[in-house]
This record gives sequence, structure tokens and C-alpha cells, in this order.
Amino acid sequence: MGNVMSNFTDFIGGGGGSASFPTFFLHNSQTWVPPQDGNIMIHVIGAGGSGTGHTSFSQVQSGAAGGYCRKNSLAVTTSGSFTVVIGAGGASRIGANGAGVAGGNTTVAGTGLSSTLTANGGAAGIVNSGAFTTGGTASNGDVNYAGGRGGYQKGGGAVGLTGTGADGSIMAAGAFYAAYGGNCDVIGDFYSSSYGELSGSGGSIGKTTGGLLATGPLGGAGSVYDTAAIANAGHASIGGGGGWSSSNNAVYLYSGRGGEGCVVIQYIT
Repeated sequence: MGNVMSNFTDFIGGGGGSASFPTFFLHNSQTWVPPQDGNIMIHVIGAGGSGTGHTSFSQVQSGAAGGYCRKNSLAVTTSGSFTVVIGAGGASRIGANGAGVAGGNTTVAGTGLSSTLTANGGAAGIVNSGAFTTGGTASNGDVNYAGGRGGYQKGGGAVGLTGTGADGSIMAAGAFYAAYGGNCDVIGDFYSSSYGELSGSGGSIGKTTGGLLATGPLGGAGSVYDTAAIANAGHASIGGGGGWSSSNNAVYLYSGRGGEGCVVIQYIT
């Protein structure tokens, strides 16, 4: 996306800061200009990879979560500016066998930063692999954590805020087979985060009926296998890995997309 100046639509969140200490959730690549002088904390979240879709249950793998990078404090003035690049989540695979798509990298560069804050995207689920998918790495922040892993017959990975993100879980047997996405390690309302705090959601599970499932911010998406029904894997919303989908009929395959990247900027003083 082209660069645009920050505007009111970038300020989102019930309880997300106050008039004096606002919080900004940036979902689009842009040039962001501080609206007031102060000190900010910058959270950078890479995009998640999507999962595979495959008629063979032995060929499925979920996507991994993006990395997490944080600048604890940076003095800013209204004369400064920042170039924000938001990574795209890996696209869902629908109606055909094949691998997922890796998540894109999210970066922030600008006034007062000596190096570009980087949260890389998570790897996609691939076919013919029993291994884990690799979580996105992060660099140049005061805190840098890798995203949680997806993997063979597991749910998608989650973003980690206090350490490496949680991996997706193994499948659970029932009327169909399903696997849970990983949980963010700090649970709460993402869009109410403020004053240097950030939180996310638990992971989801796939299902065989109804529409596609959405997972809350930073959580991993669930996966599902059904022999003859539509297999709706979970979609990740921000940062998490997408789930895999498996059914005996390829037209029933709906793998989960990876969560988009995001940058959260919070005034802390």
C-alpha cells in the first residue's frame, strides 16, 4: 500500500489510552507523524503464515505466527515521522491441494530510531512434511520474540508478548478431528491495550459446519479434518498462524489464512 499520513482512522480502541496518552493501532502501511510531543512505546507484530489444504490427512501442516518486536520508550515530537510497513497475512488455500503462504514482515523506521524495528512473518504450512513450521523472528527492539510454531496436524502458532509464542496443539479426536491454535501468553482485549500494556486472545479450533472461523488478535487459528464435509480451518486476525484443512474431497478444503501484521503505538508519558 502507498504511504499516507496518519489520521483519525488509525486511532482505535475502547479504553485505548486517553486524550493525553492515546494509543494507535496501525493496520496499513503509511507514514505516521506523532500528533503530540511525548514518549511512546512501539509494538511491532509480523504477519502469520497460512495452513495447507489437502485431501490426505498425512500431508497437513498449519502456519506459524509472526515475530514480536518492542521499543520500550522513545521520545518523539510533532516534527518527527515514521515509515510503517505492515506485513500481509498468508492467503487461505481454497478448493485445492497445496501449501499455504508465508506471512509478510512488519517494520518501523524513523526519527530517533537507530535501526529499523522488524518483526518477520511466520512460515507457511507445507505439504509432505512432519516438521514444525518456523515462527517469524524479530530484531532491533528492546524486546524481540519469535512467533509460535504451527506444524504437522497441529493448530497455528500464536504471537508471544513475554517470550517465544505458543505452538499450536495436536489434534483432538471426536466426531471429526480438530486441532487448537496456540494461545497468546497475555490474555485480554487487544483494542483496550494502553499505557505500555498489550494483550491478545486464545487460539481457536476448526469446524465442519457454518462459516469460516475468526481467531482473536495474536492467537493461533484452529485446524480441522472431516472425511466428507466442508473442513473450515480457522482464520487468524493479527499475527497468528492459520490452520490446515483436510477433507476427502478437494472442493471442501478451506485452509486458514495467517493474521495480518500490525503496529501499536502507545503514548506512555
